[in-house]
Amino acid sequence: MERDDAVRMLNEALSREYNSISAYVLHSSPWTTTEDAPALKAFEEIRDAQAATASWLTSRLREDFGAGPTLQAFEYWNRDLNYLSVPYLVDFASGHFARVAAEYEGALKEAGDDAALQPILTRLRDEAKAHRDRLEKVKR
Repeated sequence: MERDDAVRMLNEALSREYNSISAYVLHSSPWTTTEDAPALKAFEEIRDAQAATASWLTSRLREDFGAGPTLQAFEYWNRDLNYLSVPYLVDFASGHFARVAAEYEGALKEAGDDAALQPILTRLRDEAKAHRDRLEKVKR
């Protein structure tokens, strides 16, 4: 894969991790009940993991590709997720992470045997799957 394409792909991933859907959900003032505590805890854990991944991706861009971060807008900027129920948001975010994992799977195939991209995309795919699985456990 060409360097510019790899940098574009990693900046898209960085934007997704930095502008985390989990952080957005937690800031959206969801309508909550006491039964939502496990789901909210899952969103907090995922938000923290995504923040760590965003930092790691910034380092990968600089160290592996000699590029700086270029953040894009939050991918759901035009969707109002405010005041929705937590079960709805869990389902929405779970679907998001399933889609993202599939996109990273496709990106892995596109990257071929690129020694710098393979471990990055593998980690991103595996984390998206783990986030989806974490949310699936708290669905109600």
